[in-house]
Amino acid sequence: MDSSTIEFTPSSALQTTSLLGYHSRGHCLVIGPLEAALAAAEKLDTPAQTVLVPTPGNAAINKQATEDGITVIEADALLLNGYLGAFDCAIGDSESPGSLAKVAGTSLLGGFDLVLDLTEQPMLQTEVKPFGYMAPGTDAQALEIAIAELSELQGDFEKPKYFEYNAAICAHSRSGITACTNCIDVCGTGAIKSDGDGVKIEPYLCQGCGSCATSCPSGAVQYAYPAPADALTQLTELLKPRQEQGLSTVVYLHDVESGAEKLNGFEASLHQCVLPLAVEEVASLGMDVWLTSLAFGVSAVLIDAPAADTGSRRALESQSDSANAILTDLALGQRVFLVDGPDAESINTIAEREFISLPVATYKAFNDKRQTIRSAIDHLALHSPPTNAFVELSSQSAFGEVNVDTEACTLCLACVTVCPARALQDGETLPQLKFIESQCLQCGMCERACPENAISLSQRYLYDSEEARKPKILNEEEPFNCIVCNTPFATMRIIGRMQTKLADHWMFEDGKALRRLKMCEDCRVKDIFNDDQSGIEVHR
Repeated sequence: MDSSTIEFTPSSALQTTSLLGYHSRGHCLVIGPLEAALAAAEKLDTPAQTVLVPTPGNAAINKQATEDGITVIEADALLLNGYLGAFDCAIGDSESPGSLAKVAGTSLLGGFDLVLDLTEQPMLQTEVKPFGYMAPGTDAQALEIAIAELSELQGDFEKPKYFEYNAAICAHSRSGITACTNCIDVCGTGAIKSDGDGVKIEPYLCQGCGSCATSCPSGAVQYAYPAPADALTQLTELLKPRQEQGLSTVVYLHDVESGAEKLNGFEASLHQCVLPLAVEEVASLGMDVWLTSLAFGVSAVLIDAPAADTGSRRALESQSDSANAILTDLALGQRVFLVDGPDAESINTIAEREFISLPVATYKAFNDKRQTIRSAIDHLALHSPPTNAFVELSSQSAFGEVNVDTEACTLCLACVTVCPARALQDGETLPQLKFIESQCLQCGMCERACPENAISLSQRYLYDSEEARKPKILNEEEPFNCIVCNTPFATMRIIGRMQTKLADHWMFEDGKALRRLKMCEDCRVKDIFNDDQSGIEVHR
């Protein structure tokens, strides 16, 4: 095959992302046993070194300097955090920890620039380590490599800000109720933390794997290097000449580093229908891009699969399960493949299958994740109609319906209050609970908020877009009108329950207070102050 890999990247004609700057003066913190840490510090070609000797369980902090001027601090190392140019470690008493950077005198400079961790169990256990941190353990060869690399990390460095975050549509939390944690669960760098009703993403820790954007049900986190619409725009341009020649296309996605290196060994043997595409990270493209690619004429999408037990792999597996379930239900068969240990034979075996060809979609791609997915499925379903109204999906899917036990539901509307996507809505002037399936994220917020445990979720994809966008009444009751002004303010059932529960309470013995339960808020207040014996006796 005479071709070269094409790379998806931002260009001046497309949406670009901002850059983040790191500054390293080269001050390296070496953590480990005294003898080994000092030996490593002496080998570092950096302007300054500080040695931290962990003393677990000892709240005391001891600071001294060697004859060579290396600061040595003995303390209980509690928590290491930071990134290139800004590392620090909590030390000493766990009840009132101190700052290692302050003790070492580097806090005013932003902390430590680099960290060489020689402990048996690295202090940072994240899947992907931050820039400027090396943990070779007791491996002598790995130590030499780490020392050489750290010695080079001095000066100014830049990297893209890989993501955009819209807190307004985030389904992480509402009113103290935590629901969706997809992005936190798959982040390999520890860059994403819970932050009130949303999440906080530390851009200096993020290394652009894209798993957060792929697993986000609402599109609150979006990959920006490139944005999905930009990637799809580039793809359509690449497909045009191939389609004019009557060539079918199977896209093979791989990353620009390790994936490209693997591809070099077998690209020449790939079938002519295979179009290798390099992306910053394969996990940055998910169901929206895959399905739209199929709608735009791609026969199948193959992905150089990330390693097992990684956040990137989990994100891709969840997305591919949902995509393939829908494609199979549409009689199109599996079209998204995670390829482990890719080679020409494994890729060609899939590429040479006879895939059903469909008319090519001509609509323009955009960056609304859920609408992009629905537009793609609408096109595929139009030309390969489903036999059922919906397809059931796995419990990890972001599409589905809300089920309400009408006997248990009191129409308190707590679910409406917390729904991040306005999939659940009230009946405005009527006691109703409405549901719009196309907007439901299956985040589970409503289920957790319901005081009556009346809500359950069913993961599925409803093909009829018009039906999915139509408000459906899940529960409704006869309204109860104020006995004074006739304004509806509650339901018959709620008023009945309140009267039953409070009938024997001493505050309602005279009947006046019980009658006020049948009044709206305004009339209730007026009735209290118009009473000859105004006021409410709250004490016996």
